[in-house]
Amino acid sequence: MFKRWGLVTLPLALLMAGCFPFSQDEPENTEVENPTNDQEITIVPPVSSPENYYQAILMDGQYQSGKARGFGTDVVYNRLDLDELEMGLTRIAKEHFPQSEYSLREGQFINKELLNNWLRRYDEEENPLGLNPALGSGDDLRAQEENSPRTLSHILEQNYMVENEDGEIELGAIVIGVSLNSVYNFRITDENGLYEFYSTPLEDSVTQEDGERIANEIVNRLRDQEFLDLDGAFNNIPIVVGLFREQPRESIISGTYFQTAIAEPNSDLGSWSGIDESTYLFPSDRANQDVRDDSDEFGRFQEQIQNFFSTYVGVVGKGFYQNDRLTELTVDIPLRYNGKTEIVALTQFIASIIPNYYDDIKVEVNVNSVSGEQESLIVAEPGEEPFIHVMD
Repeated sequence: MFKRWGLVTLPLALLMAGCFPFSQDEPENTEVENPTNDQEITIVPPVSSPENYYQAILMDGQYQSGKARGFGTDVVYNRLDLDELEMGLTRIAKEHFPQSEYSLREGQFINKELLNNWLRRYDEEENPLGLNPALGSGDDLRAQEENSPRTLSHILEQNYMVENEDGEIELGAIVIGVSLNSVYNFRITDENGLYEFYSTPLEDSVTQEDGERIANEIVNRLRDQEFLDLDGAFNNIPIVVGLFREQPRESIISGTYFQTAIAEPNSDLGSWSGIDESTYLFPSDRANQDVRDDSDEFGRFQEQIQNFFSTYVGVVGKGFYQNDRLTELTVDIPLRYNGKTEIVALTQFIASIIPNYYDDIKVEVNVNSVSGEQESLIVAEPGEEPFIHVMD
């Protein structure tokens, strides 16, 4: 069922749906404008999908990009981490804000300049807003970095909009993702002006403790009317925070959220709740050790695909787990082929055998050329016939 296209006019007094001024100047390259009486907010109609995504907010028919758009690619090295940071945050939001009532808008209140200051190290004189710890003790810069590694990598803001009693769209909640390093990578300049690169692994307990500290400070700042000069505008809405632990840079699987908490209206953050999510690579020693049954099942699935051709076919899977249960499997198959009919035949074959191994989880299979171009796609939802598409 499609809902009607909701169209409401945003009054100027309804500041919540716009962008608030910060005490610092806005960067010149921001792409979000303040709403006026003449601007109209529309909500994109829902499209039926198993993921049940939030509907997007449009301003005068245009998508509203976040104030910190593009900043994440500068601070989060692994694109897989960045994607999961964003999509995982919407899963956390769904636990509090139903998709039938709330719509999603990219963050409009933490701009690039402010975000940059928050992500830098704390310095009483040069950067009192820094949320990363100050440099540690040591005889040289390398020792000072290693003795006090930066735990905070990125902060992601999402706004959740809701229709009020007057039929107007206003801000209903803010959800914040706090992305934390599992390995701190840094560089220093030697006496010849050349970069030297170093890395320091971080204990999970360290990132968790510092993540909680940072999350509380972010909520306090959003609640602080003097800090944001907003007359307590965020006091009457809930603020949800999720803590995300990134994977090391060379990882081919993403990090995951591991903890969340909510600050109810006019309150500080409450107690933390653990999130049991993880991603495993198939085949891998870690999967063999931790999820042996699933690893063995994937091995049988992999072998049947590889036996389709007389030549070797690479098959790599990424399994997403929630509460110790495999809920989604993504398979990548890089293939050197001699004709399109081979792609069609392999795609049909894989689609035919998926229900024999995975009939209760979502499975996505991407068949790619060795150059990286996608040749075919298979998507199998639980209890449904697999969908296939072969690229022209």
